[in-house]
Amino acid sequence: MNQFTILLASNLNAEFHITDACECLSKAFPVNIRFSDNHWSDAVVKSGQCLPSGECGRYLNTICKGLTDFVLDDFQAYLKITETKLGRIRGVETQGSVAIDMDLVEWNGEVLRPKDAEQEYYMVCLRDL
Repeated sequence: MNQFTILLASNLNAEFHITDACECLSKAFPVNIRFSDNHWSDAVVKSGQCLPSGECGRYLNTICKGLTDFVLDDFQAYLKITETKLGRIRGVETQGSVAIDMDLVEWNGEVLRPKDAEQEYYMVCLRDL
């Protein structure tokens, strides 16, 4: 079994999308799955990623830890497909809207996304687990 840690984030109807994503992951990986509490954070903004009004928004964040029989590439593909099924539209991130983001931060203890792993929004959620 492979261990995973996913960071879930949304800034568009966030409570709905985070709940929907957690339910989907719980059904797909019912063994030893855990979720942190939800925590709000300010957006980490890259140039051009705010709304036309200048608002950059807040994200609702949750961490999911669990086990899977998937190999890494298949698991990452599963996450991308699931994001799309749950309302993610690729390319609109530059307009400031993210229905659901599911980033694989850790795989079998190896940090795959060090920039996320260093962020306060990640560490806050991780402390819940």
